[in-house]
Amino acid sequence: MSRCHRFHLDVAGHSVTVQTRMAAHETELLVDGKVVGYQCTRAGHRRPIALAAELPGDPPQPFGVTLHADDATGHTAVCVLEIAGCRQPMPEVPLARARTTRPGVDRPALRRMRRLLRRTLPRRARRR
Repeated sequence: MSRCHRFHLDVAGHSVTVQTRMAAHETELLVDGKVVGYQCTRAGHRRPIALAAELPGDPPQPFGVTLHADDATGHTAVCVLEIAGCRQPMPEVPLARARTTRPGVDRPALRRMRRLLRRTLPRRARRR
C-alpha cells in the first residue's frame, strides 16, 4: 500500500489538492497549486488531520479539509472537504501518470530514417 496520497477536487472554479507523505508525517493543502496549509504530525498519530483555508475571491470562501489517515489494518486514507456546510469526499488521484509505452517506442529509429533518405534522394539533392 502506498504511503503517499493525493486527493483533488475542483470547487467553485478553483483547484483544491491535499498531498500526504505518511513516512514523513506531512500533509499539505494546496489551492490553485499554491500551498495554503501544512501540518506535520508525530509518528503514531492516528487522529484525523484537519486543515483550514480560504478560496480566493470576493468575498473569500473559508473551507476545511479533514484527512483520516490509513492505519495498520489496511484501510486506505479518506479525505473530506467541507465548504458552506456541505461535506464532499475528495477522490484520490494517482501520484504519477501511468505510461503504457516508453517514449519514442512507436517512432522509427533515426538510423533507419537516414538510410531511407540516402537511398531515395539523389546525391545532388542531399548536398544542397
